[in-house]
Amino acid sequence: MNIYFPIWLILIDYLFGIIMWIMITKFVFNILLPDDNNFYINRLLKKITDPIFTFIIKSIPFFIIKPIIPLYVAWLIFMFRVYLLPLLNGYSSIGIFAFIFEKDIFSFLSSSFLYIALYLNYGL
Repeated sequence: MNIYFPIWLILIDYLFGIIMWIMITKFVFNILLPDDNNFYINRLLKKITDPIFTFIIKSIPFFIIKPIIPLYVAWLIFMFRVYLLPLLNGYSSIGIFAFIFEKDIFSFLSSSFLYIALYLNYGL
């Protein structure tokens, strides 16, 4: 966890980071799977993303085709996370605050793999 930023700002970034990655996953599923697919994860993603689409439908341009809409929404969330969210903490944190969610995930994964490697090699 990052101690340099307020916890409410980190929680907002986590929420938008999770939504952004869900939208990217939904875009990949839209490209690879047909629309009438009953795959469990596809149904779960549809339940999660449909309320978001109904909330943002007015800001989606008419020329964007349906399978690309999740990618467009993920891009909007990305722009919000990179440019507008750091401004809530002050202008000086624009470059530092970017991708707190992803940094924490990758640091957790790298430390986990390091501990697994040490355990397998040395039994520590």
